Amino acid sequence: MFTLILGPMKSGKSLELLTRMAPYKYTGQQVLYVQPKSNTRDTGIRSRSGMNIDAVVVESLRKITDPFDVIGIDEIHMFGTTDVRVIEKWINEDKSLFISGLDLDYRGKMPAIVNKLLELKPDKLIHKLSVCDNCKQFRAQFTQILHNDQPVLAGLPTVVPEDGTYQYEARCRQCFVKA
Repeated sequence: MFTLILGPMKSGKSLELLTRMAPYKYTGQQVLYVQPKSNTRDTGIRSRSGMNIDAVVVESLRKITDPFDVIGIDEIHMFGTTDVRVIEKWINEDKSLFISGLDLDYRGKMPAIVNKLLELKPDKLIHKLSVCDNCKQFRAQFTQILHNDQPVLAGLPTVVPEDGTYQYEARCRQCFVKA
């Protein structure tokens, strides 16, 4: 089973992933949690609500050597498109996959890896919303990156580490600033 969890910042994607995977620890199956090395905010999978779990940190999913039956991968947008071949292999091996990440980047564009995952036709697709940090309505679909309180519209790399240089806000369609 392949479950894909997508949405903007602060929408509870990591919490959804952790919640959906929690029952598997009681099944006797081997469970593995994975986090990208480029995620400088966390070394494990951590929800903003406080739920967290240790994870294997890798640059690429090709580096995973631990055996598993069930895998949870957070921040999928930080991995490369070549990792989709690994995911497809796991699907064909009948592994259970729970994958979460941003569906759109700061420009409102879909990351290439997310597009390729959608082409694999997840068994379950969960789309999360967040509260807009600007108007406070529960309808945010976008992630806005700000620098000195101004929206950044271009020029950033695909993966922008959360290191304090930029602010990240969930934004609704009306409050999201596009280039």
